[in-house]
Amino acid sequence: MVELSPEQISICDDHGPLSVMACAGSGKTRTTVRRLADMRINQVGSRARLALLSFSNAAVDTFREDYQRLLEEHPAAAAMPLVEIDTVDSFITSLVLRPHAHRTMQSPRCAFLVTGTEPFLGGFNFYDGARNQPVKLLTHAREGGLDRFRFRNGYAMTDVATAEAIKAVNRLGKTGAYTHDLGRYWAYRTLVETPELTQALSRRYPFILIDEAQDVVSTQEAIFDLLIQAGSQLSMIGDANQAIFEFVGATGEFLARYGKRAGVTSRGLTVNFRSVPRIVAVANALTARNDTWARAAPAELNGAFFAGYAQNEPAKLIETFRNMIATAGLKDSDAAVVCRSASLVKRFGGADEAVGQGVVRSLVEATIARDQLGKHPEAFKIVLRCIVALLADAHGDVTSKITRGGAEVAGLRRTIWSFVRDTENGLPHGALLADTEWHPKLVKNVKALLADLKSRYGLEPCDTIGQRLKKAALPHAGLFQTPDLAAPDVVALRTETVHQVKGESIDAVLYVASKPHTAEMLAGVATEDGRIGYVALTRARNLFLLGLPINSLAELRPALLARGFLEAGA
Repeated sequence: MVELSPEQISICDDHGPLSVMACAGSGKTRTTVRRLADMRINQVGSRARLALLSFSNAAVDTFREDYQRLLEEHPAAAAMPLVEIDTVDSFITSLVLRPHAHRTMQSPRCAFLVTGTEPFLGGFNFYDGARNQPVKLLTHAREGGLDRFRFRNGYAMTDVATAEAIKAVNRLGKTGAYTHDLGRYWAYRTLVETPELTQALSRRYPFILIDEAQDVVSTQEAIFDLLIQAGSQLSMIGDANQAIFEFVGATGEFLARYGKRAGVTSRGLTVNFRSVPRIVAVANALTARNDTWARAAPAELNGAFFAGYAQNEPAKLIETFRNMIATAGLKDSDAAVVCRSASLVKRFGGADEAVGQGVVRSLVEATIARDQLGKHPEAFKIVLRCIVALLADAHGDVTSKITRGGAEVAGLRRTIWSFVRDTENGLPHGALLADTEWHPKLVKNVKALLADLKSRYGLEPCDTIGQRLKKAALPHAGLFQTPDLAAPDVVALRTETVHQVKGESIDAVLYVASKPHTAEMLAGVATEDGRIGYVALTRARNLFLLGLPINSLAELRPALLARGFLEAGA
């Protein structure tokens, strides 16, 4: 796709409040970036800022790159008003939480994010009606005015008495700490209790565009409503059928309702530029939409297929998928295995289960992530949590500082990254015998790292390092099985959850699901599991293979064939 389609042009040319329902693969990114550039060009000479917000760092990076390329084509770019491209949470955090929320929280320090692993959180709990629970499990949703919040135990998905929840939230807030979920609560309260701040933000950002708007949760909706009431003009683009974060309160309802508001124009994107016709046809059958396709079917194998797998033989399904990739003329490096659950990711990705206890178990997970799965960023995040757990309670905000970045923590971040990468002086290699080789080396290197952090950055270690680094439950074996060096080179298939590949375009996709998840997918997109199946399907450009338990084939085969799936090998 080089030129914009008529649907995309109509969206770019309309600079008023919009609600755009877009099908998968419809060029949302290209359309949004072009509309942003058109709006900026139209506002030359204005001091107003435009904000483009999404929900993942990968999407933000793509927007920034595409937007910069568009601006390079316009010689007057330097004279245009400023544009900010960021995630929704980062936008709210940088403008509301960090500079202003501490007053609402009654905290003497700047608000900071906690992940739940910080040692000082041990005494911060809430009563869920049966027992005390760690505050990291407390979640909320807005259901009306300022005091209309519903609190839940996010793990058990049970309601928590509002008075008990508020007491726990306020107690944590007085330290300046907030979790990902409670950060939105404090941002909303700050804007409500500081109307002059809401007015200032609205004047600064009179135009706000939200990508992947189906992922807006209730408190974010309330925050944007405050900005709209103060004068900001909001446009949203997304696909309600891709609302797969319902477990955190993102149902897609805000996007669906917004188009019905007075003064808001509803538009749609109905052409799929990503997938081959057979995949689009199956997607239409699942969603009851009538989207069209722009691509012609290739001569090679293509479309949506299904195959059964035995629970104890995942390798056979992977082999079937590899054979189909080869027949389709595609590359293993351009394919992915996506799973409905983390347990299936481990089974089909070949990752061994982590062993050990406490901090050591987490460091085992980091080692597996780095050495077996090749996921260095994930290893870094795990190691960072472990290092913070080994520091004194006074340093509970280190994770937040490093995550935010900045010059003041650049050296500290490099030090921890060096520890993650260095198998000799840092995190030992997972092929070592866990109890007699890997663990002694780990303890030595961790203690050296903590001494370095104290010397260079003033970070005091805790008093129980030895106890927290015990070698309990470590086997006399490597942390994972090393490959046979005599075997021919085989490219490892990327293996992720569906949530991790949302927004991507992948040549060939194997979606591994259980019988209930497959049944939900075939029933349509009314449920979250149905939408997750739809998202997995629509990531695929040429080839999609649904893997389901072999003992459910007989029951589900008629429905699969009726939706347009083909049986692999039939």
